[in-house]
Amino acid sequence: MGHVLTDHGLCLTYLRNSDVIDDVDQAHILDDLSDDTLDGDPLPWLTRYRLDAYDHLVLVTDRSSDRHLGFLAASNGATPREDFLLLETAFVATAARGQNLMRRMLAFAMLRIGGMGPVPSIVAACTRSPHCYRIMRDTARRFSGATFFPEPDSVTIDFHAATLAQRIVRAIGSRHRFHAATGTIRGVGGARRQPISGDPQLDSLFGQHMQPADRVLTVLDLRGEDEATIFDDARRIYRSR
Repeated sequence: MGHVLTDHGLCLTYLRNSDVIDDVDQAHILDDLSDDTLDGDPLPWLTRYRLDAYDHLVLVTDRSSDRHLGFLAASNGATPREDFLLLETAFVATAARGQNLMRRMLAFAMLRIGGMGPVPSIVAACTRSPHCYRIMRDTARRFSGATFFPEPDSVTIDFHAATLAQRIVRAIGSRHRFHAATGTIRGVGGARRQPISGDPQLDSLFGQHMQPADRVLTVLDLRGEDEATIFDDARRIYRSR
């Protein structure tokens, strides 16, 4: 299920369910994307899981060369009270950066998912990257009435957002330790170097209190909005320049 961004010469394709995603040529995708580097190294993490391990996949290709320029993979999640969409991994090649593709891919996935069932009203991601945090926060600010967690510039903790985050942490890993004040999940991933964002507020989230295996849980909460409003906002975000 694809859509062309004419102004950018890109095609976004949405796939769902393992039997459909299994037909994707994962080796071809990885070959295209492995031309780029992360911190001077190739991207071995792209092969950590097969793409058909996820419930939703968005692929970005260049229309002229048919080269893959990015992807986003997500899974369905549920707490005892609500469903959520968990962003598992995403990447945009250097050649396609500056076109807000991460934000577009997320909005596109929400539109396609909502076209076949309930539109996601909660989107979560575990990250150690200040860049990913910025994308999630920026996306939240473009949705009407959205609540975003965590907010480092807030003097208080939003109780409802923090308790939702706590339920999500329990759903994705019951043994994880969660620090509600910073949104930090202890001991999730492998060792990475300490990220530096250049933003004092973000550094307070991704700073010295974090250990190499820690991640920050970001949550975009749209439960206060009706489906029509979420659809309209997602469509506008997808089409925006």
